[in-house]
Amino acid sequence: DHQTCQYCGSRDQPLSIDHVVPRSRGGSDTWENVTTACLSCNVRKGNRTPKEASMPLHRAPHRPLSSFSFEASRHIHSGRHSEWSKYVIGS
Repeated sequence: DHQTCQYCGSRDQPLSIDHVVPRSRGGSDTWENVTTACLSCNVRKGNRTPKEASMPLHRAPHRPLSSFSFEASRHIHSGRHSEWSKYVIGS
């Protein structure tokens, strides 16, 4: 998401997590159903899908190929950067 609202493209506002299909309408908490949205876009979209709100996504949400936690834990377990362990879940 490059720290960008996926509805308006703003990088200047705090971001929130938006459910593409709202949870109240059966949407899940999966990577494929969550995206970043600035607060004003999240409120504007409300309990609607992007199509219903006429707010197309800049990029479809998807599962990351790798996470920082996974990459960092590889370095911790190899003996490199062991000081990171207190910041990485599961290390």
